[in-house]
Amino acid sequence: MASGGDSLRVEDPHATGVDDVLAALSVDPDTGLSHPDVLRRRERHGRNELGAQQKVPTARILLDQVRSTVVVLLGVAAVAGVLIGEYIEAAAIAVVLIVNTVVGFVTELRAVRSVEGLRGLASAIADVEREDTRDEIDAVELVPGDMVSLEAGDRVPADLRLVEVSELTVVESALTGESDPVEKSLEPVDTEAGIGDRLSMVFMGTTVQSGRARGVVVATGLATEVGQIASMVDQAESGRAPLQEGLDRLGRTLSIVVVGLTGVLIAIGLWRGLEVEEVLEVAIALAVAVVPEGLPAVATLTLTVGMRRMAQRHALVRRLPTVETLGSTTVIASDKTGTLTTNVMEVVDLVLADGVEEHVLWESAVLANDADLAEDGDEVGDPTETALLRAADAAGTDWRALRAGCERRAEDPFDSESKRMAVVVDRTVHAKGAPEVLLSGQEHARLARAAEDMGHRALRTLAIARRTVAEGEIADGTDPGPSAYEGLELLGVVGIQDPPRQEAVQAVATFRGAGIRVVMVTGDQPRTAQAVARQIGMDAAQVLTGKELAALDADRFAEIAGDVDVFARVAPEQKLRIVRALQGAGEVVAVTGDGVNDAPALRQADVGVAMGRSGTDVAREAADIVLMDDDFATIEAAVEEGRRIVANIRRFGQFLFSWHLGIVLLIATSLTAGFSAPLAGLMILWNNLVIDVIPSFALALEPGREDAMEDRPRPKDEPVLGRGTLARIIVQGVLIASVGLSAYFLALGPLGLPLAQAQTTTFVAVTTAQLLAVFNARSEHGSGFTGATRNLYLWAALGITVALEAAALGIAPLREVLGLELLPAGGWWVAAALAPLPLVLTQTVRIGRARARSH
Repeated sequence: MASGGDSLRVEDPHATGVDDVLAALSVDPDTGLSHPDVLRRRERHGRNELGAQQKVPTARILLDQVRSTVVVLLGVAAVAGVLIGEYIEAAAIAVVLIVNTVVGFVTELRAVRSVEGLRGLASAIADVEREDTRDEIDAVELVPGDMVSLEAGDRVPADLRLVEVSELTVVESALTGESDPVEKSLEPVDTEAGIGDRLSMVFMGTTVQSGRARGVVVATGLATEVGQIASMVDQAESGRAPLQEGLDRLGRTLSIVVVGLTGVLIAIGLWRGLEVEEVLEVAIALAVAVVPEGLPAVATLTLTVGMRRMAQRHALVRRLPTVETLGSTTVIASDKTGTLTTNVMEVVDLVLADGVEEHVLWESAVLANDADLAEDGDEVGDPTETALLRAADAAGTDWRALRAGCERRAEDPFDSESKRMAVVVDRTVHAKGAPEVLLSGQEHARLARAAEDMGHRALRTLAIARRTVAEGEIADGTDPGPSAYEGLELLGVVGIQDPPRQEAVQAVATFRGAGIRVVMVTGDQPRTAQAVARQIGMDAAQVLTGKELAALDADRFAEIAGDVDVFARVAPEQKLRIVRALQGAGEVVAVTGDGVNDAPALRQADVGVAMGRSGTDVAREAADIVLMDDDFATIEAAVEEGRRIVANIRRFGQFLFSWHLGIVLLIATSLTAGFSAPLAGLMILWNNLVIDVIPSFALALEPGREDAMEDRPRPKDEPVLGRGTLARIIVQGVLIASVGLSAYFLALGPLGLPLAQAQTTTFVAVTTAQLLAVFNARSEHGSGFTGATRNLYLWAALGITVALEAAALGIAPLREVLGLELLPAGGWWVAAALAPLPLVLTQTVRIGRARARSH
């Protein structure tokens, strides 16, 4: 009953009788609360609103952009560049840092608005009775104990225990996920009943479909069901995207490498007796060269391009790193209503009685019907009745003209207990109702079997009938009552449901082939959930309800979450718990939904995907991605784009880090062997700027493979640059270093070139070798030239890079700054002979392996 202290709160009002609830709230239902009572209760409970959301400060968002280890390392590199006098390199790194930070800040600048969206649900007018006077007030002024009246079209302003009901139906799909309007009553229900089964209650944010009611406010603000969802949304935390985690791990590794390498080179130089200043200059220059200046910029570009491509396919990305996370998704937990289904009731089956023409049935179905369809398609009335109107229209029945030419003489309105309705038009009774009410098992055995079959398929069934009445049998303007149903001629039975989206069927099959499990998590009835799951190709052998889940301990719950694909009658907190259990099992979870009840799970998920058209503001604000076409198949396109991004990150990662590794090996080997550095500091820094960024951008823009959705998802704990990519980085780095060392020693030895020209020969050889090696980075197996003509950016990047390197050699002032020299013919021949070797060797091995596998 009422809780202790000054707070007025009824425990389980849905399971408590009306009189006991009113007594616990100390209110007379006939007169309502007094003004002093209202003031005292508002002081105790506050206003009927969901409270102000704590927004993430702008400064914190900016700080998050510069807390990355890679960014910090780049900052240190820029400072080191200034200390050794390499101002150009330092300035270039600073520009990259600034651009990357600005892009990241802009894309991440969004406060958490989910609770604000929920607060909008409370913005309503309430028809309240106080001190024996009815008045309309702002719903935020309601307090527990207020008596509120409702009628068709009203939005429920707080959680109410019903005290009077007249044909009340309420649309609760946004809160519970159930598509059909819910018929309400006064009788208490079981204490353990879920939200969708609490027929004696109406909840904030839902909408009255038909009928009238009075109720007493039992919860306001954050104490309402919507308020509790708001609290869950606020508490749920989105995990960091795998790319973010991977880049941070990579940055930490790089920082160790940089520090360690610098120390080793300083020790080698001092051991060889070099000047301390010279040792420090070379060591710091090399350490700066190890840092991949282009990594943040290229990673950001990759995600941005992916975001734009997804926008072209009707998926609006609200948080950039989630684009990549989609490529690692292993489980998609989807709502049913409005996501896997259309959220529009349709007639999907029809069985006619013997000798009845279809148009006759539709005439009776639209005349015994109180709904309407606006010219723009908006529904007015019960969804089941609007489904009949659409079906009649599709069958060629001009129901608007038919209604205009007919006048109701009498009617027996639909009643939830009798489950039937009838109208009298001219001298004909048109009736519809539940098959078990209108059908006789003996007389209409075939129709009864058809209705039973439809019921097994979770269809809502209606029987349609008519009969001619005698003159004067039913008086105009009367309620004919039971006599209207005597002697009816049964016309047929229709089956109605919220049908699955056809595109969802294909998408589920594609996800299964891609190693992605689709799980249905809905607030709808188990029977309906199971039927829809079967229709879209899911494993629906076992269906668990929220009530069954509530009885499980944490270990058993986690086990069930990993095995069962269909969950029904699930409350919002249970959806959240399912997502957390899947994440705890190591899954990368994408959640799709459109209702208020989906918001906490959308926020908690690794990727939250909301429907843009049918979705609530709450769902859209909680999500990372919004589907503007409400097409479940768009998620398939988004996942495919995510996988393309992962592949491209690995492409440019292989290219970029193999270059840095090659230069490190080249310099370290030469110094260890007692030779001067094969490349001057500015030569290294120049090539970093040119080769890090331009070809890497082109690799980031590679089109995706057509068979990308045939691969298994990338494991969550797998690094961004996995074991295979690291192996290719090492092989390519060693090849580049070998080219450089060979060019350097041939220039110094057989050619007898001075140090500056030997360094220039090395510069040309390694630069050309790495540029050609871009084709090695394009593919992991087979020829790196396959499909190269599809990426025009690649050829543009090669052209620009060649032009910049030619400028470095051909423009005298730039050549002098970099320490380059004009080469004799021998130097050019050495560079030309050595540079293609990494490409030729790698492609020869890969093509040979591909042919061997094909045989």
